[in-house]
Amino acid sequence: MAKIRETEIERDMDGDVVGQREVSVERPRRGGGFGWGLVLGVAIIAVVIVAFAYNQGSFQSAGANADRMTAQAERQLNQTAETAGDAAQNAGDQIEDATDRAVN
Repeated sequence: MAKIRETEIERDMDGDVVGQREVSVERPRRGGGFGWGLVLGVAIIAVVIVAFAYNQGSFQSAGANADRMTAQAERQLNQTAETAGDAAQNAGDQIEDATDRAVN
């Protein structure tokens, strides 16, 4: 490995040079590490899985299932809203009948 030589200079309070020494420091290692290889490997595996799922039609069947579930939820929601509306109408009719009887 290559070494880097640095010169450290010691100064006093006035800024005058008092001492000087050379320090050798090993140059840090450069290059791709394990992390980048791992990220690249995971990305490749993810692309392969998505391509395989698309090729087998998994996305199409998932879309069809989602559409079917959405339609079923919409029917149930409409039925619930209709039932709530009928209940509110019946409650209003009962209140109206009770007030008419109380007045007469």
